Amino acid sequence: MLNNWKAIVMFLGVAIFYEVLIVLLWLGLKWMITPFIAPKIKLVIGILFFIFANFSILGYVLRLGAPIVNYGNIWFFYFTNGVVVAVILLVARLVLKLFKLNLSQGISLSITTIFLIGMTALGLFWAYSPTVKHQTIKVNKKIERPIKIAMVADIHLGTFFGNGQLEKLNKIINDEKPDAIIIAGDIMDDDMVMYKKRNMGETLSKLSAPLGVYTVMGNHDNDVREITEEISKTGIKVLLDENTKLTDEITLVGRNDKTDRNRKSTEDLLKDVDTNKTTILIDHQPDAIAHHSTLPIDVQLSGHTHRGQIWPINYITDRVYVLDHGYKEINNTHFFTTSGYGFWGPPFKTTARSEVWMITIEGTK
Repeated sequence: MLNNWKAIVMFLGVAIFYEVLIVLLWLGLKWMITPFIAPKIKLVIGILFFIFANFSILGYVLRLGAPIVNYGNIWFFYFTNGVVVAVILLVARLVLKLFKLNLSQGISLSITTIFLIGMTALGLFWAYSPTVKHQTIKVNKKIERPIKIAMVADIHLGTFFGNGQLEKLNKIINDEKPDAIIIAGDIMDDDMVMYKKRNMGETLSKLSAPLGVYTVMGNHDNDVREITEEISKTGIKVLLDENTKLTDEITLVGRNDKTDRNRKSTEDLLKDVDTNKTTILIDHQPDAIAHHSTLPIDVQLSGHTHRGQIWPINYITDRVYVLDHGYKEINNTHFFTTSGYGFWGPPFKTTARSEVWMITIEGTK
């Protein structure tokens, strides 16, 4: 009961803080547009501003689902960037006052417009133009020949991300010719409404590699049973707190997401694994890297962070995670955290491009 009250108080605190920020943003926008907009039009803009600001939240509360909630999420991109540009303008005004200069409404509006247009263009480009990253690693275990693995995560199939991007992924796979494909969680964007409506399973089933395609569940793969059934139809093997042989020399260990309170510990997962052979852990959230670096794991593949997705949130993820993006070797274990092939919420990425990792694993002979 106490925990419920804590959650309610926290929710109310965040909600009040958010609405205060919305009011402040509106006051700033109102100040900028006043010389150029008639009072009646300004009133209409104000009403629309507050509707958009709360549309997505109401959608979640009323459980309206896709695609309504997804369209509402677009607001949060402009909210975040609106706060950033507001801080920039505030600092600029304070500095100019030291020199007895003023920052006019027209110049402020121009700076805001240019900033938002620029971030929108960058966000759309980075979200829908994936890049391919290559990394070769060596493990001190026997592998007859190098194995090339394509790794993606956070595809978030839904309203804004679907068949078109899956076709791009298929082309990348066909060009790179990996031996195996691993999806490190969050295939779906909370639900499967748009996945089914747009028949994305047919396109997803085109993903193939000689040694197979494997995935684990992420925190946005909400209905694990239904998603597992649908994904299995495409030929992708879902690993639910279990392991499987990729080759006679390499074992894949798929860990359930931390939102599953009944998931096994990593130590329990490794009990049935011959760790004298190369062991690859697929763990959606990279929040246990320090601990996993002490276990007999050779490679860990993760996603989840999106590297913050929207600048400057990446400064927060960088503080929260040992590795919020990229590759790092710790205690002879190779860790990878991808910024994701897709995105969650607003269809923009301004901290890192959508990406596909091509990881070549070499061993001893």
